Amino acid sequence: MSDLESLSVLKGVVAAIRFYDDGTLAEAAGQLGQVDTQLAAELCYANGRIMHHGSDVLMTLSSTQGWPPKGWMMLGDELSICAVAEVACFVRNREISFNEVFRSLTALSQK
Repeated sequence: MSDLESLSVLKGVVAAIRFYDDGTLAEAAGQLGQVDTQLAAELCYANGRIMHHGSDVLMTLSSTQGWPPKGWMMLGDELSICAVAEVACFVRNREISFNEVFRSLTALSQK
């Protein structure tokens, strides 16, 4: 079982992706089609870049180091996206343990 597959079998995880630093898809596991996985990789890459830009502004305004985000979450009514570095997963809110997902994402992002 691949690392992403181990994440995708967690209760509530719909799909997991790993993407490159240019937004292209590296690998995917779970219930997304091939076209959807590439779009998901582009979305997650872009959102990560926006988070980093925001953290740069916060660091400048606060004169405090340590703002670069390690991850982010986009919360929807029923589905959400959780990401750390270049690994992300799509989850069903009512079924997921967000703490468990972010522990797993953090571990996978360090490999």
